[in-house]
Amino acid sequence: MRLRLSSVCVIIAGWLGVLGGSQAQDGKVLHVALAGTMEQVISREIGPAFTAATGYTFDITRQSSVLLANRIASGELKPDVYISSDANVMELVMGPVNNDRARWYLPILRSRTVIMHGTQSRFNNDIEAVRAGKLPWYELMQRPGLVLKRPNPTVDSGGYRAIFVFDLAERFYKLPELKQRVLGDDNNESQYFDRAKDFPLIPNGSIDVFVTYITNPLVEGMPFVDLPEEIDQSNPSMQDWYATASYTNPHGQTFRGTYAAYAVTVPVAAANPAAAEAFVRFLLPRRE
Repeated sequence: MRLRLSSVCVIIAGWLGVLGGSQAQDGKVLHVALAGTMEQVISREIGPAFTAATGYTFDITRQSSVLLANRIASGELKPDVYISSDANVMELVMGPVNNDRARWYLPILRSRTVIMHGTQSRFNNDIEAVRAGKLPWYELMQRPGLVLKRPNPTVDSGGYRAIFVFDLAERFYKLPELKQRVLGDDNNESQYFDRAKDFPLIPNGSIDVFVTYITNPLVEGMPFVDLPEEIDQSNPSMQDWYATASYTNPHGQTFRGTYAAYAVTVPVAAANPAAAEAFVRFLLPRRE
């Protein structure tokens, strides 16, 4: 079963009991660095529940996961908790080559890649045909004039996951050069999604599709089209297949396909490790 972001809301009541015996820590602040797609659920749902249970408030640093990991590895950023949109990225803060900034991490929420869209696209008929199973999704992606956006893979895990979508599809459907036809170069900056500038262009149809994590349309209340499990990187049993896709960024950091999951860690330099570990426990569903 796929765990959807809405599941977070359902289990918050259970989390409240995790720290039921803890003394409130008025005036204390927990510093959390997190992927942008998690900011709303932390700020609006999980964070207030944790504050009510413990008295801790939050100072949030929101950026792309790879960028955050590199800042932590360099020592520039020292959060109490780091939440990445991809467990893969945690490798960038672990081991001697990364200054041993973290020693463990936990996957906390499974994810997948989808095609987000607005309702005013001139390709709406094709989008609905894909949704109904009457048109292959990869045919939509090759429509002349289609405006496609994707996250920047050099700093955002959703960016290299979007590349994996077309890498896997090219081989799964036996469509040579599909990735090049749709994306051009892996680092094609003209397709990079700038949230501040580009997000308003999805509802009005100026941007037709955005290849992104499921969390974006769920949080924003936007429509989306699902991809097959062979392509969306959601199924742990397909791990070996996903691993056939890879991306190396300009810094020489290589990411390989895995099933997609958010992950959390408490960095070694956390100023408040006890509260940070309590928050991690708070993120995990209670076992009855």
